[in-house]
Amino acid sequence: MGSKQRFIIIDGESIPVTEEVYLAYKRPLWAESKRREREKRCHDESGSRCMGDCRLCDDQRDGGYLSYEKCLEDGHEFVDLFNLSEYVEDKMLKEALRAAVASLPTNEQQIIEIAFDGKPEREAATVLGLHRNTLVYRRDKVVEKLRKMMT
Repeated sequence: MGSKQRFIIIDGESIPVTEEVYLAYKRPLWAESKRREREKRCHDESGSRCMGDCRLCDDQRDGGYLSYEKCLEDGHEFVDLFNLSEYVEDKMLKEALRAAVASLPTNEQQIIEIAFDGKPEREAATVLGLHRNTLVYRRDKVVEKLRKMMT
């Protein structure tokens, strides 16, 4: 090849290496890059790989990107499994609830955290040093208070 100085970059540091080391390091990277590029190549009706410019081709490419519009044109239908407005509304409601809980006095925050921790009521009451019925009564009062804050 030649006497040109070669470098490889490891952890952001440029390290001088011999031509042999450089090629041993780079060949697998080049091969993977080429393999990925071949996957994106267009295929004709017989399944043979097209040798044209893929950027100008409308044919399906294996491993390439598909547009939503192209799928609709090809007759594919999509079920709307994700409703963005519901997601945003749910996220905003959760944020408002977190803010409302944060504005509660510390003892009421503890009741909410422990009562809705997934533990049985008796165990949650024991953690707080309360009788189960007292915990349920206080929890219901705090929940009602939160309901009023959220409306």
